[in-house]
Order: sequence, then C-alpha cells, then structure tokens
Amino acid sequence: MKNGATVEERAGWIETELGQLCSKIVDGTHHTPEYTEKGIPFISVKDIHNGKVNFDNCKYISCETHNELIKRCFPEPDNLLITKSGTIGRMAIVPKKPDFSLFVSVALLKNYKSIINTKFLLYSLENYLNSINISQDIKGGLIKNFHLEDIRVTKVNLAPLPEQRAIVSKIEQLFSELDNGISNLKMAKEQLKVYRQAVLKKAFEGELTKKWREQKADLPDAGDLLEQIRKEREETAKKSSKKMKSINSLAESQLSNLPKGWGWTRLGNLVEEPKYGTSKKCDYNINGIGVLRIPNISDGLINDSDLKFAQFDSSEIENYCLKAEDILTIRSNGSVDLVGKCALVSVKDEKYLYAGYLIRLRPISSLINSKYLLNCLSSIDLRYQIESKAKSTSGVNNINSGELQSLIIPICSLPEQQAIVQEIETRLSVCDKIEQDIKESLEKAEVLRQSILKKAFEGKLLNKKELAEVRRAEDWEPGEVLLERVKAERARK
Repeated sequence: MKNGATVEERAGWIETELGQLCSKIVDGTHHTPEYTEKGIPFISVKDIHNGKVNFDNCKYISCETHNELIKRCFPEPDNLLITKSGTIGRMAIVPKKPDFSLFVSVALLKNYKSIINTKFLLYSLENYLNSINISQDIKGGLIKNFHLEDIRVTKVNLAPLPEQRAIVSKIEQLFSELDNGISNLKMAKEQLKVYRQAVLKKAFEGELTKKWREQKADLPDAGDLLEQIRKEREETAKKSSKKMKSINSLAESQLSNLPKGWGWTRLGNLVEEPKYGTSKKCDYNINGIGVLRIPNISDGLINDSDLKFAQFDSSEIENYCLKAEDILTIRSNGSVDLVGKCALVSVKDEKYLYAGYLIRLRPISSLINSKYLLNCLSSIDLRYQIESKAKSTSGVNNINSGELQSLIIPICSLPEQQAIVQEIETRLSVCDKIEQDIKESLEKAEVLRQSILKKAFEGKLLNKKELAEVRRAEDWEPGEVLLERVKAERARK
C-alpha cells in the first residue's frame, strides 16, 4: 500500500486515473466571445477562488452565445471546476444557480456521482496538487497549462462511498475549526492596521511629542526651517544652472490646526525634483546591475530577494543611482492601495538602480528626516490625498511627480522630527513582532491544512471506530467494484 498506509487503513481503496471517474472532462470556449452589459455570467480563472465560483466581478455574454457554448461544455450543479491555465489548480463545485459558461482556462469535470463524492474528488485533487511540484506536471510557455489530457491521467484514490462521505465530513469539521482560528488571526491583523494608523495620526498631529515639547526650550520654528530649506533650494538651483521649480502655495485657512512651532508645506518644497526610474527591460538572467521594482517595496523597506537585472552605461547609472535616505514610491498599479507606497533606501541598497514604475524622492536638506517623511506618507491623511489623486476608472491607478510634489504635509523642527520617529518606532516595533507571530501562525495553519488532506488520502484520518462504522454501511463496496460498475455502464453505451 502506497504512502505508508497499512492494508487495514486503506482496505477497499483503489488507485485509478481521473478519466475513469468522470463521464466527461472538457474545457470552456477557446474563443473570446462578445461581452454584454448584462446576461449570462462568463467565468474564467479570476472568478474561481476559495473553493467557490464568484460572480461579483465576472463578465457577461448573451443568452444566444451561452446556448451555443453549452452544447460542448455545460456546467451542471455538483460538477467540479478546475483552473488549468495561468493560475493552476483553483477548484470549485458548480452551484445550483445561476447558469454560466466557461472560458478555455477552466476545465469541467462531470464525475460519476454513483461512485465518487464530488467533495471527496475536490479534496483528493487539492491533496494531489499540494504534493507535487506543479511546474513539473504541466506544460506551456510563460503561461503554464494543465492540459485536459494531463487532467485525465492524473492519479487519484477511490475509496468506498461511505468512507468518502465520512472523510469529507471529518475534513470539513477540521477545516471549520482551522478557518475559525485563521479568521481570528486575520481580524487581529486588521486591528493592528487600525492601531498603526492611530499611532501615525497622533504622531503627525503632534500628540506623541506633546510632553517632549513642553520640556524643550527655544525649539526652531517650522517657518524658520522652511525658509532655510528654501534658501538651500535656491543655492542648489544656482549651482546647477537650473530654474527652481515653483510649488503652489497653501491656503492656510483650509488646513487644520497644528501645535505651536509646526507648519504646513507641500512635499515638493522638501525634496529634489522627483525622478522616474528606468524603462529598460530587465530580466533574471542578465549579467548586470540589480533593478528595484514594485515587488521590492515591502513594509517601508527594500526587499532585494526578488531582483531582475539589466546592463547600463555610466550616464544611465548616474541618472538612476540611489543614495541612503532616498525614498522610493510606487507611482502606478492596478490596486490603488499600492500607489504611493514607499520604502527607505539604506546603504546596502545603493548598489541598485530602480525601474520606471517607481519614483525617487530625495530630501533636499539635512533638516528633513527621511524616516519622518516615510511615516508621514504612510499616514491616513496622506493616504487619502494620494488615493484621491491616483484613483482611476481605467483599471490602472497612477500618481505623477507633480501630484506627489503637491501633497500637503505637516512639518516641525528636525529635533522633533527625530523624536517623532523614535516614538513611532517604539510603538510599532511591538506591532511588527505581533504581525510576525500572526504571519507564522497563518503559515502553520496552511501546513496543517495540507497535513489534514495528506492524512485523509493516506487513509489515516478516520480512527478505528469510525472506520468500523463506515464499513458496516449497506452501500459499502470496494473501490474496485465501483470502478467495474462504471466500466460496465460505459460498455452499454
């Protein structure tokens, strides 16, 4: 018996190919139909997740097109769906309503319900996909494909029907308990986000450093600081023979009150001209310089674990170079939540250049603390400004350099900026530790889920008492007998 199971544990089981358990395995239409504003749902990979078909954001086709498509591929309740292109292995059981059609990226499995429970089949396939390196079992180019023939010859274990039902029931009981735990972890994670924003809000309203200010005398005024920075900007412009760019002034009456000594300004007054990254094509296999991209912007830091490379000449290197204390921000993304997300460049990151979907912000003066700016750009007030400028109905949200420069931020003296950063880091370091614990717990939950499935299909999930009970069921028959019944049914057709 395979997988270390004893004969007793797997009595009545038989290994067979998926094609033997299904009357039909077919994919959706290979042609993109004409979409309609309303009509019959047209389901593709993106509409299948978490074991269900999600109709919230699906496309629609006409009834006439649907009636043509279902002549070849008609999803009926309790059939099984599996994605076979792009994202491999998402599965769902066809619901009773509504009727829908399928794109070629989704396969439909019409299993013989007289010999195999659909949920048992779904969990069996999930266990199979967990156990293999999918890239070795599928074919294709950049978008991998799990071809119909690959699906048909996939090996699955067929257990007696009563045992199938008992295993499904036990899996769902254990998964329900696991899901409750996961739900609590995710809720805690969301609560931490709320706490983070509360800390940042208080920080940039001056609340975190209120007592600190009361103990200080002769703190520099924000107005004096901004005047000093303005002079530095003018001096820099003269040296470079470039005209200093004008930044729109603020209407102070429209802004909320700040602590004494603070002031409002636009981001463009504090940084050099924002600079877009390189548009040069990068790849993993080029012998060149690492180029930071959107995936490298992670929780306020640069994560260089996933780097692409390109070759650059000296002028390009000078143009796209980075310095410690620079801030890289995402300028364009399908998710507006990611637009404006920032990361602080450290000394170790200076060897990299950066890509075109990022913008470099470089503080113009040593009187501006980069971590202060980074945290400020992450605060709820700045996120509101960024998202209101970036949000688009086209599907791609974007913020340009001018819009970044126009962002309105609170500013205070350098000593207070440093004190604010320390107060934030003290509070949020606790959050970081809790978030790491939550992340590890969620990873353990996923491993436990896989372990439950592995035990189930090794025949080790049911205890001896449960096994004895299912084997007394009136419809208990070995998998081999069930399979022979289907073969006979096929022969009669």
